[in-house]
Amino acid sequence: MSQPILERSRTDDTQHSGGCPFHADLTETPELAELSQDDWLFLPMHKRTIAQYVTNETGATELRLYYEDKEISFDEPELFAFGENLAKQASFPAISATGWGQGYDWPVVKDLLEELILQGILQTTNPAPAPKMAQTGANHLLPTAPAQSPRTWFECEAIMAELTGRPVELGYLELMIPVFRVAHIAVDNEGRQVGESNVFPKPLRVEVATEWTTCPYPGSRYQNERPMNLTALKSMGQHWLPAIAALLQIRAAYLRRFPEARAGWTVGHLERLSALVLAVPAYQLMKTAPRVANGELHPVLSSMYRVTDGVRMTTHQMLFLPVVETTLAPDAPMTAQGIYDYAERNYVFQSAHGVCAGPRKMIEEFLGVLVDGTTLAGMDDVPQAPEVAAALDALPAALDYGLYGLQAHAIAFSVWPLMSRHYEELWTILDTWPNVDSERFNAFKALVQTQIKQLQSKSLIASEAWRADREKVYADMYQKTCEGLGLTANADSLAERIAPPAVSAYHRIAEAQLRGILSTQFGRPAYEAAAFERLIRCLMKYFRREQGILAAAEQTQQAINRLLGRPQPEREFSAADLNIYNLLLGEVQRIPHIGEVFEQLFHVEIRVTKSNIDIREHG
Repeated sequence: MSQPILERSRTDDTQHSGGCPFHADLTETPELAELSQDDWLFLPMHKRTIAQYVTNETGATELRLYYEDKEISFDEPELFAFGENLAKQASFPAISATGWGQGYDWPVVKDLLEELILQGILQTTNPAPAPKMAQTGANHLLPTAPAQSPRTWFECEAIMAELTGRPVELGYLELMIPVFRVAHIAVDNEGRQVGESNVFPKPLRVEVATEWTTCPYPGSRYQNERPMNLTALKSMGQHWLPAIAALLQIRAAYLRRFPEARAGWTVGHLERLSALVLAVPAYQLMKTAPRVANGELHPVLSSMYRVTDGVRMTTHQMLFLPVVETTLAPDAPMTAQGIYDYAERNYVFQSAHGVCAGPRKMIEEFLGVLVDGTTLAGMDDVPQAPEVAAALDALPAALDYGLYGLQAHAIAFSVWPLMSRHYEELWTILDTWPNVDSERFNAFKALVQTQIKQLQSKSLIASEAWRADREKVYADMYQKTCEGLGLTANADSLAERIAPPAVSAYHRIAEAQLRGILSTQFGRPAYEAAAFERLIRCLMKYFRREQGILAAAEQTQQAINRLLGRPQPEREFSAADLNIYNLLLGEVQRIPHIGEVFEQLFHVEIRVTKSNIDIREHG
């Protein structure tokens, strides 16, 4: 029998880590004293061990154990019983492992256990007890809330000015804040923000009295230093049945728009369904009239939002995060069990400040309703509050809002794969440029080189394969929203919709402006190089591509505004406004918008809108 394979080192912060493969270097491992049958072995915090059967790339079944940052694969069926039993042990005498399953010979068990000791999974001495964690109280990992009072997006222009320095009108909200996050800052009638401790943007989170407790559930959350929100769990329990009943109505409405999902759910369908569930309370909060005022959202709707957002985040990670696992295509089949298993092994139940408070039974019950349409006992006997009934009566408009919002998201976020390609093209030009004695040129070259290194080492669009995967998801998101909105008769593909405009007179004027400014800034040795014209063409090509995105984005946003009864904006949306989402992320490392680079280095403003490109120096 072969040894278990330690496939890779995992992290409990997969959303931000590189997820590098683990390569055990046994030449650096201290010699292990020969294991005897009477030795006791210890698996610290064994309740964190997750055992899952998977089908590997060859179609064979494997048993995988996920323990702390390790992933252990058993690919021989005769070892499955060994792996299953190992996951259940806090401590055991080595010889007892020979009795697991149908039984194993001692030499086989000895080799397996010694390998697990070498890899740091099993220990030969009883580890010190874990520090006793407070059972209830405050969350020491959660910073003091920045906001003094709740805000609403009807203050959009003022909020954006405060947080980003760009006073952008409410009529562009869904191009800056993804529709599935619009409701985050709202307060329900229990006085709690919909986004709880994960409110986006972070500066708009308000302080709310909350009881936190250490998580007792086996799995990735067990005894984690991040506590769970006990107050939210209690509220969820109070509103569980009416929230589930509302969820079933939304699911049925979704299937009427996407009947093919009846034959089997896909990752794309489940991400879309969960996003549309979140759009139901968001629509109530954002429509002009009659509008649910801040502080009056019914807790059935806020509870439904919070529990469904977990599925939205999980399926979103499946589609977009190629860090620890390969991303899945939008049409990849998915089940309720598949969602739960993925969330466990990829630490989706954990956030920066806390862990999911729902016990496994409640999560599986919820997934059974959302994915399989299961009904719960007593659900039909619970009447819906008038506010919830009104929200469900407005489902057609709410689903339209969610679909247009997802369409806006697909269009607006298409700029990032595009920009990363142009950064690489810029660097190819600059890297082959002859050395010149120009302070401004060399500063520009150094800055682009720095961004390329960051792009390649810390970005989720570091490679062309990752960018192409992301664009396929956006293309599917766009196509499916068109289908759900009944717009497929003459609908273009996303690529056609965001195609750049033809070159016109104002493009030639902008190109001349850019050429004149950079030739002055770089100086003669730089602008006389043949690469100078390649640089100008690269930048102008990118600005025109931004124009295509802006034109499509504004068109979809106008449809959202009409649906909500919201006035259309007075000014055009700009390429710099597309960057607002990144600015709101705050401390997260990001690739700067190309316009920011010119502003920083050359004091040049490049304003790109759907109808113009204006390039000018300050002062």
